[in-house]
Amino acid sequence: MKKKLLIICTVILFCIMLAFSFSVINRETATYKFDNTALVGHAHSKNALPDPIKTVQGGAKQNGASQSNPHLSLEDRLAGELKKYYSDTINHKSTQAILLKVKDYVMSLFPEDGTKRFYRILKMAFPDLADEIMITLNKLEEYNRWLKENQIRLSEMNELERKGTIWEKRQALFGAEAEEIWSDEVFAYEERQQDMKETIRLLNESYDTTIEEKLDIYIEALNETYENTPEAYFLENRGLLSKVFFGIESVQKELTEMPTDQRQMEINDIRREMGFTQPQIEEHEKLDIYRNKRWETGLNYMKERDALASRYSGADLEEKLKPLREKYFKHEAITIEREENDGFFRYERPRVYGRN
Repeated sequence: MKKKLLIICTVILFCIMLAFSFSVINRETATYKFDNTALVGHAHSKNALPDPIKTVQGGAKQNGASQSNPHLSLEDRLAGELKKYYSDTINHKSTQAILLKVKDYVMSLFPEDGTKRFYRILKMAFPDLADEIMITLNKLEEYNRWLKENQIRLSEMNELERKGTIWEKRQALFGAEAEEIWSDEVFAYEERQQDMKETIRLLNESYDTTIEEKLDIYIEALNETYENTPEAYFLENRGLLSKVFFGIESVQKELTEMPTDQRQMEINDIRREMGFTQPQIEEHEKLDIYRNKRWETGLNYMKERDALASRYSGADLEEKLKPLREKYFKHEAITIEREENDGFFRYERPRVYGRN
């Protein structure tokens, strides 16, 4: 009779765990990712730790000790698996945060006293850190409640404001430890930045492709890197993205070699492909024409200035330069003089078509 009862209990427990394994995917968004801003979960980290739920569920089959002693309680098995996999890193806040998932798992099985059971599991697995872990998880639960309560307000913010507000709340709860807990998000951001830097590096050296081909590669890389991420708002900043593209060395080389009219047409086409409206393109073209005139004036000034500097120096040179600056720059002559006194010569900078 006892044997039959044990078999029945084992079957029931297996069914519960199997059902939970299907439901945990849907619950994961609310309990493990910590917010609803398309953040990256710990499983995508370079130093990803095992999924505690899958580890525990598979523990009875994979762990020889569990198989040799089938009478171990669920709490004993959980404690053993957590200790086995997380002992080396449990002092890290990022590892402690993962255990929120385990707590939710225990609460789903034992709604009435799940918190007490989970605490006992922690005391068995990590006796010196059980209280600290509970404090960490309580703060995470408070953070999740705050997200839920402020969901509407956050959704009305732009991406930059929302990210700043969320990080402000994280730091209010966890201080400097917030960056460790959400280290995967920080890592994912840095990885996206590195991906784009690598794309720019390759395009800088891509002298055997046309501007059109470079632009296709650039736009595709932007979309693949930033769509559905917290930095998706980058894709709306056409001005910034176009400046980055115009700053690519191989792009500038090709633009520099073009006649003026052809170059302007190419610049207009680039802006069109990047999503600028026709009125915006026309406004930028006017600015380009103005800049071209400024550069022509500035370069002519520098030629005459260099000629004077080869013949005069000191006070004599300065006496000759004053009327020259007024000739070319009129009311801006004083500004140019101040810049030169500070060692800055604006027309010795590289010319970047489409930008300056």
